[in-house]
Amino acid sequence: MSRTIIHLIDPIHPAPAFINEAAAVIQHGGLVAFPTETVYGLGADALDAHAAARIFEAKQRALNDPLIVHVHEPQLDALVDLAALTNTQRRDLQTLTDAFWPGPLTLVLPKRAHVPSVISAGLDTIAVRMPDHPVARALIAAARTPIAAPSANLFGHVSPTTAQHVLDDLDGRFDMLLDGGPTRIGVESTVLSLLHSPPRILRPGGITREMLLALGIPAERAPHSSHSDSPDTDAQLAPGMLTSHYAPRATLEIAPSLAALRKRCAELASHNTRIGILLTSAQITQCPDLHPQFDLGASLDDIARSLYAGLRALDDAAVDVILVTRIPPDGLGDALADRLGRAAGRKVDSDGG
Repeated sequence: MSRTIIHLIDPIHPAPAFINEAAAVIQHGGLVAFPTETVYGLGADALDAHAAARIFEAKQRALNDPLIVHVHEPQLDALVDLAALTNTQRRDLQTLTDAFWPGPLTLVLPKRAHVPSVISAGLDTIAVRMPDHPVARALIAAARTPIAAPSANLFGHVSPTTAQHVLDDLDGRFDMLLDGGPTRIGVESTVLSLLHSPPRILRPGGITREMLLALGIPAERAPHSSHSDSPDTDAQLAPGMLTSHYAPRATLEIAPSLAALRKRCAELASHNTRIGILLTSAQITQCPDLHPQFDLGASLDDIARSLYAGLRALDDAAVDVILVTRIPPDGLGDALADRLGRAAGRKVDSDGG
């Protein structure tokens, strides 16, 4: 297994030489890891079935979990069967792309027949988004093809928000890495299906339900997936819907309050269990005695940027159990509560709890 070629790249003004080199890898059926505003993606030509299959192999990804296809411009004719949409769906599509593209919104739409079935896990739909990151957009434009790119990590593991996270999971399993530094948002895109009435949020993310409602889109949260986590079951409607996902090696426990977290720490310590704590900046001032601890920051935006790094850092500290308090599922907290619930391997209710 050969080592991955790594290029340090300016995240604002990416060097054309590196972008063109990476685009050539994509055009020849290779895999390139690159930053988006959400997390790092592992990309391949979305119209090349063999290249897309390499993503599943590299990530050890279940074949029933569809991929998100990234585009440079909001022209969707080559991927989406627009004629299959109703007038209302077409109007919503235009409204959403005008407001949130480029950005962390993935739309589930009817796909054209020539799009490889491996991309959509055999479904007749496709998940598409236009990323808001100069490196990602430059790469897609230079490759002259849409790029399928799930998160660049081993399937089910904590998503990568730095290039080092990508290498920790996948070094040698893909061809090139564009290291553009830490990602800006830190949690994955919102996945919204326009094929439900009203539109359905299949995975909460950087575009919140409140933002959709303010735009006149009466989006509802999808009920928890009833599918198992086995690759032999029916296809998932969208990525990130499995019960166990985004998971660290350590066991993650979610406490209902800081007092409950402190009590659980004492219980685990009495059994010589190695404990790691994820705390907000405010909580750290109340719990200076709890170690090792990782500072998630003060705001929901801070927590989103640092959550996956915190889970990985505490894993690196070789703890057995990671403790965190519940995040109320309001605004961006909906996505954070969803990720924590799945990282803990438990059912995530429609309110994100």
